Amino acid sequence: MNMQYGAKRGFARPAHTFYCVQMLILLQHMNMDYVSRMVYNKDKDVVFVYKPDGLWNEREYVYEMHHLEQMVPFAVTSIKNMSMQKDDGIVTVYDMNTRDNLKFYNEDKYWNLDVKDEFMGQTRNLWLGNFADKRNGSIF
Repeated sequence: MNMQYGAKRGFARPAHTFYCVQMLILLQHMNMDYVSRMVYNKDKDVVFVYKPDGLWNEREYVYEMHHLEQMVPFAVTSIKNMSMQKDDGIVTVYDMNTRDNLKFYNEDKYWNLDVKDEFMGQTRNLWLGNFADKRNGSIF
């Protein structure tokens, strides 16, 4: 056995195996909060959300509508620059019961336009009246 083959067998192959294992672990623990599909029930009080689980799987999660909320950001001056204010941005909805984040694309081509305004209205309860007037007690 020569020196090049010994170095390849002793260093390069274990390093490559370690790299491949790290990449698989990274892919399994990726941020899978993006919603691929959302379905209401008949009464529109429960939402069935489908999110990626692992690399090729998709899992169904059930959330109640009154627990879902778009949280007010910490930095008030950044509201105008947030991606949720843009037409092609990402809206993050927080479930206050299970503490899960759901990320929705804000672009109209991903939504049923009949229910988009209703969903956004039901998940912005903390935002109502906060931008109205400084003299009437608004926080922003």
